[in-house]
Amino acid sequence: MSAPPDRTLGPGELALATAAVAACLGGGPAPRDWLPAQGGARLPGAVRGAVVALANRVLGERRRLRCRLGLPDLATPLPPDREAAALVRCAAAARREFPADQALAQAPDEHRFAIEHSLPDWLAAALQADFGHEAAAVAAALLEAPPRTLRTNRLRRSGRSALAAELLQAGIATEPTRFAPDGLLVAGEGDLFATAAYRDGAFEQQDEASQLGAWLTAPPPRGAVLDLCAGRGGKTLALAALLQNRGELLATDPDPRRLEQLRRRARVAGATNVRTVLLPDGAWPDLVADFARRADRVLVDAPCTGSGSLRRRPEARWRLGLEDFAALLRTQAALLAEVAGHLRPGARLVYTTCSLLRAENQDQINALLANHPELELVRLAEVLGGAVAAPIADATGTFLSLRPDRHGCDGFFGAIVRRRR
Repeated sequence: MSAPPDRTLGPGELALATAAVAACLGGGPAPRDWLPAQGGARLPGAVRGAVVALANRVLGERRRLRCRLGLPDLATPLPPDREAAALVRCAAAARREFPADQALAQAPDEHRFAIEHSLPDWLAAALQADFGHEAAAVAAALLEAPPRTLRTNRLRRSGRSALAAELLQAGIATEPTRFAPDGLLVAGEGDLFATAAYRDGAFEQQDEASQLGAWLTAPPPRGAVLDLCAGRGGKTLALAALLQNRGELLATDPDPRRLEQLRRRARVAGATNVRTVLLPDGAWPDLVADFARRADRVLVDAPCTGSGSLRRRPEARWRLGLEDFAALLRTQAALLAEVAGHLRPGARLVYTTCSLLRAENQDQINALLANHPELELVRLAEVLGGAVAAPIADATGTFLSLRPDRHGCDGFFGAIVRRRR
């Protein structure tokens, strides 16, 4: 990760970063969630951000740092406190104190790519298989610090230019995102949460890739949209803004806590056309099934490895294994099959993941089409227009295909499928 935390953090803050890493390595929450519960909210915004950035960098570079320090590879567990202290010291120190090249040269050939890019072996192998000679560039980008990206809430502001001007008055400079029409990239470490714009619900923190996933859904005016895996509602709120609070938006999720967060966020954002329904395992409730049969769009933002967003969730590198990967593939296939059985003629299924892996993306769509000849692909250009789609589409122009090394945002995939009339 690129943030040099030793410039701003004193011994107390470094100790806090160490404790955050140790808690995460011990199975606790990610640093961004752990820190507020430990009094971190009282820190100045810039310092708080630097503590989280250092902890995230350590978690992301964990395997590489262990190699640099001469510690055993990940198959040999270490006490979380001991490991965290060593890794934070190494990450915060001048790099010349812990030369990486010599240690990496001594690593076994079959593990060298995974250690260099600090990945579990299974994920390193998958990236190499999918991206070939470009795998190193993709993996290196996943170790960079992510941008701070906002989505302008058009239910509260006329557009991103108005929001940018308002934030600048508060001392926070921004610039437009390259692809998402409502996105802003934040420069510096200004405290966004202290602004009147935040309190008014004028923006959401949302990566540009996720914004494009909602844009891809392209709900018709006053349309009916089912957001099947809504989570905390990032894309739900973007869809509400696209619909301008007209039409119907049903958001479902199996976690009641996430749905409660979604409802709170919707109130702040001024989204009034959103209903939420708890979606338990097993058969869909009648309300959801009936809505799906008449919906114009069904968005399946599927559970996935999150391999495209590892720079935001570095701890996820070490919490997923091959068995988890296989289970996610089964879940994705089941969700797609269930939606296909409810889709009305002319309606679209929009499938998105924050994954870089072909098995979770194109392969799932290919299998769906093979099993459901009544479905057809809709090319990205048909929805967004050729000029807009070209730089964010795959080589065939069919899918939304975003990479952190090429586009600067999270890795992301999107496909549009329509039931033939």
